[in-house]
Amino acid sequence: MVRPKPDPNKPITMKDLDEVIRAILAGTEALITSLRRDLMGEMKSRFTKVDNRLNKLEVGQAHLKDQIDGLKADLSDTPSRRQFEKLKARVEKYHPLT
Repeated sequence: MVRPKPDPNKPITMKDLDEVIRAILAGTEALITSLRRDLMGEMKSRFTKVDNRLNKLEVGQAHLKDQIDGLKADLSDTPSRRQFEKLKARVEKYHPLT
């Protein structure tokens, strides 16, 4: 709808003011909706990328932990509880305290 150019000397009516306000609100709502949709899509994409990177780090961290535990066991001078109990039983068998 093409509106004629308003006369600057004519006072603004409530109807004119209402139309302008509704047009501004409709435009603002459309802009906000569009921006929100775009931002939500971008944030979802970024969060997916971050989740993928974190999953890779968690797997790598678990693998490193397993390797560290293995190295600790290999380099440990202290026998395990089971090894200690077996050795203790052998010593007591051949060298009882009583």
